[in-house]
Amino acid sequence: MSNKVAYIKILLSLLIFGSVSAGVIKPQDAKEQRDILIVSGNRSSYYTLDGQSLVYKVKGPQRIKIYSRAVLNSTRGKSKSFGFEVQLNGNQPLQVNHQQKYSKGVKSPQHPNHYFSKSALDYISVPAGVNEVSIRPKKRGERIMIRVLEDSNAPKGKKKRVDALSQESTIKLISNSKHLSYYAMSKDHPLFVNLEGPVSLEITSRLGFSPQMGREEEYRIQVLDNGKVVGTYYFTSDRSEVTTVDGQNEIVPGKWRSCDVKLGKGMHEIKLRIMDEDRQVYIKLNQIMGD
Repeated sequence: MSNKVAYIKILLSLLIFGSVSAGVIKPQDAKEQRDILIVSGNRSSYYTLDGQSLVYKVKGPQRIKIYSRAVLNSTRGKSKSFGFEVQLNGNQPLQVNHQQKYSKGVKSPQHPNHYFSKSALDYISVPAGVNEVSIRPKKRGERIMIRVLEDSNAPKGKKKRVDALSQESTIKLISNSKHLSYYAMSKDHPLFVNLEGPVSLEITSRLGFSPQMGREEEYRIQVLDNGKVVGTYYFTSDRSEVTTVDGQNEIVPGKWRSCDVKLGKGMHEIKLRIMDEDRQVYIKLNQIMGD
């Protein structure tokens, strides 16, 4: 083999490896917990959450994606409930709960007798600087496979407002003398919107702070597409100093937080719901054109 051919092969292998590994965040000191899963014919690195935490160093600001799968004893049963905790920089842990069905398309060369659930997807926004993200099990003996990636592919293009299918009138938020229309959403009052794809839906949210709430609070928004959970988005926000709710002096809106959902071809019935019992969130929806 000539040096030129060898160089080309090495270069190609580096390019292929880089494209596969791009955006993957590895936990610290967890080599023994690493497992390769074959997902629909593609190799993906996962780490086993079993009795001890997985600790990640993440540089922000950015948003990360956490894929999780339960390890199943058999293929029997309709679905499997599982959960874990996510702690950011030593703050109050976020409680994550999922229920997923068995997936036929996932295998482990290292553990051929294991079965796995379909993946659940959670999004965590991390602030500027170097952050420590800890993922730890909630139940002893429960085995969960974890894969963490950067979520840096934000859609670009012109924005067009999208109206939700809501019987309630929009609420006016006043920010720097501008009147902004938002929908009020609580756990008992989800929002629905119909869209034709391919399209990207931008969801801008503000938490409603009541007088008894703390300086900084968390909330969760879950997005479903045609009845299937697309992802759960976790946000932390504090009170806005420049925004008020028209006619509601006792409620202070939080600083805005946003996420985007990419939708494929066809019709999509999107459902947005709050996962927290005691939260009211104000929502504004935009369709991103030209993505």
